[in-house]
Amino acid sequence: MSSKLIVGLGNPGAEYDSSRHNIGFAVLDAFGEKHKILGKQKRRLSSWIGKEEVEINGNKHELILAWPTTFMNASGEAVLKLLSFYRVKPKDVIVIHDDVALNLGKIRVGFNSGAGGQHGVESIISHIGNQEFARLRVGVGPDPGGDKRADYVLSKFNEEEKNIVNKVISTSLEAIEAIIEKDVGEAMNKFNGLEIV
Repeated sequence: MSSKLIVGLGNPGAEYDSSRHNIGFAVLDAFGEKHKILGKQKRRLSSWIGKEEVEINGNKHELILAWPTTFMNASGEAVLKLLSFYRVKPKDVIVIHDDVALNLGKIRVGFNSGAGGQHGVESIISHIGNQEFARLRVGVGPDPGGDKRADYVLSKFNEEEKNIVNKVISTSLEAIEAIIEKDVGEAMNKFNGLEIV
């Protein structure tokens, strides 16, 4: 049975909880909760890690969930350690992260695509030397652009947005399961055109 490594990107620390930039952590938290995978801190791997064999639609899969404890912009340091330690190939990695270029209510599944200005993904590509991994981009826009962007992605969702976020997280779990159970192409066809409101 091959392993899938699912990595949520975010910043460690309570002050970043529920921020737009930490939606990758939030999705992975919900996925772990659904499949009863608990994370424990592994300092040598610069991550919180949870590993379990889970059943999706009657089929068993070995899943490794990782929440890097590096800050977002150094996520590649953790991912490189994880690939080496668990002997997982990039093609068996799913990275979940925020995307300010996508409006809230949209997600995009992709494979072997560039970072698109997302610094955590840039770090991963730089450290592992390729971009041949699956990604789930979770929209947190609209992008305010320029000098406002950094503060915007670190801001929290307002009450109205939280209702959409809950639906987005639920749909994101379905997308992750589709990537695991079927393939990236099928997940792209099913989820990339959705408007989640």
